[in-house]
Amino acid sequence: MKKYIRNFSIIAHIDHGKSTLSDRIIEICTGKKIEKKNERILDSMELEQEKGITIKSQSVCLKYKYKNINYKFNLIDTPGHIDFSYEVSRSLSCCEGALLIIDASKGIQAQTIANYNIAKKFNIKIITIINKIDLINKDLNKIKKQIKEILNIKKKNIILCSAKKNIGINTIIKKIIKKIPYPKGNNNHKLQAIIIDSYFDNYNGIFFLIKIYNGKIKINNKIKIININKIYTVEKIYICIPKKKEINKLYCGEVGWISCNIKKIKNFFPIGKTITTYKNQSYTEIIKFKKIKPQIYAGLYPSKNKDFINLKKSIKKLNLNDSSLTFTQENSHILGSGFRCGFLGSLHMEIIKERLEREYNINIIITSPTVIYKIITKRKKNIYIENINKLPNKYEIKEILEPISICNIFTPHKYLGKIIKLCIYKRGIQKKIIYFPKYVFIKYEIPISEIIIDFNDNIKSISHGYASFEYNFLNYKKSDIKIIDIYINKNKLEGFSRLLHKNNVKKYSNNIINIIKNNLQKQQFEIKIQVSCNNKIINTLILKSLRKNVISKCYGGDISRKKKLLKKQKKGKKRMKKLGNIWISEKIFFETLKIK
Repeated sequence: MKKYIRNFSIIAHIDHGKSTLSDRIIEICTGKKIEKKNERILDSMELEQEKGITIKSQSVCLKYKYKNINYKFNLIDTPGHIDFSYEVSRSLSCCEGALLIIDASKGIQAQTIANYNIAKKFNIKIITIINKIDLINKDLNKIKKQIKEILNIKKKNIILCSAKKNIGINTIIKKIIKKIPYPKGNNNHKLQAIIIDSYFDNYNGIFFLIKIYNGKIKINNKIKIININKIYTVEKIYICIPKKKEINKLYCGEVGWISCNIKKIKNFFPIGKTITTYKNQSYTEIIKFKKIKPQIYAGLYPSKNKDFINLKKSIKKLNLNDSSLTFTQENSHILGSGFRCGFLGSLHMEIIKERLEREYNINIIITSPTVIYKIITKRKKNIYIENINKLPNKYEIKEILEPISICNIFTPHKYLGKIIKLCIYKRGIQKKIIYFPKYVFIKYEIPISEIIIDFNDNIKSISHGYASFEYNFLNYKKSDIKIIDIYINKNKLEGFSRLLHKNNVKKYSNNIINIIKNNLQKQQFEIKIQVSCNNKIINTLILKSLRKNVISKCYGGDISRKKKLLKKQKKGKKRMKKLGNIWISEKIFFETLKIK
């Protein structure tokens, strides 16, 4: 029955014990102990176990008997890293409740607040839990006071637990039953089911994770997406308990996977769309997910050109399981054919690269990440570019605007000075600062280009892991952005151009000059390396030519003979400089990618 169903997610900042708590709930409901990390259903990816983070939302259907009533729990796990907040939103959209986990030693952190606010937007019941109470360095009264001050949650409503030591788990399960409402909807209404996620199976094609809001779905049902005319037949339905179990039906309020034997990826159902039956159709969509916009872009290329077709297929399959990944085909005269891909952040970019290499056995070359700039032309036309090769003619550009993020930083008092210094160095503008006992909340506006590479690492290094931050796109602002080009003997090097803020130009110019100088082979003519900023040369280095001793054969005799030979050599070198091709090795290109 629908009133005995509980759909909930677990939300937390990274490394607050979310996956361990999930394991304990699964153990109690199934009666089977999870002995090893690789047995975890919710962190099933090898990459997740290595990094100790949740990357993909997973779902598991559990049964729990309470007061002689069999309850059904649909636990939908969520990632904790800021790059995957879109996964959190999707998971919470199909839940009626959430468990908010807070580490007893670290307290509230930036992503705790961000996830709490997402849950509040969906108006779902939040159960607050302090985890890791077995730790020696805990201060429970301080954490409870912090929760009351920042999240306005009463101390009496907070549950204490240790997922590692199996303390307080039964209390949490009873709270889930009592506090989280059962799903709304009616089995007898027209089918309305929302697509939460999808993945590609080599044998059965595309599987879709769905939640039934109204009606029910059965094997052999003819289904369609609202506002799309294609018709499909449901061939398989399964749930995870936690292992896969095939079933014949899904009822109102339930969550499960369906397959329609769709093998062509271009025909897949978009995530967030509403499914209905072909007969007795509904014409109302349940939820419209906000389209995720990438924050950074980079080029992905196979290390071997013959792997391009395989890379193309692999990216399409991966895109099913990660709708925030965007890609378009592009070509580089150095790297060959590849894809310009959009990512939510540097960790998301790293995860995609590693998944392609591990799951599809392709060696990947990835270029330096860039952000999306807004170009205003002299004709007052707005152009958004993530690739400098798409930049309009320099003389048509009126202004270049860069993307700005709003950063929320949460730090202990003693690290405040160093973190403010870092934010100023990253061109940040302070917008708000709020002092709490032992903690400070700071809000900064910082250009996205300044935080996508190493900002999080710097924050963690300064604070020894105690400070945290989360960011979101705010707007575009006019900035002193320069167009940097590299020339060798007045020939522009394609693929080496960049858009940089004026503060970074000098350092980048010196770095790239040194890289080219140290890796370029000398020729029998001079090589002039130049860096151009907005069409003006700002840095020049000349590599002296290899010298051949043309007068070595002359032993004494008339000096005019030697002068004649030297003059002839000089003319030859001039001609070589005009006609000679300079080969730029891949090593030079890869070294420039390391420049931050």
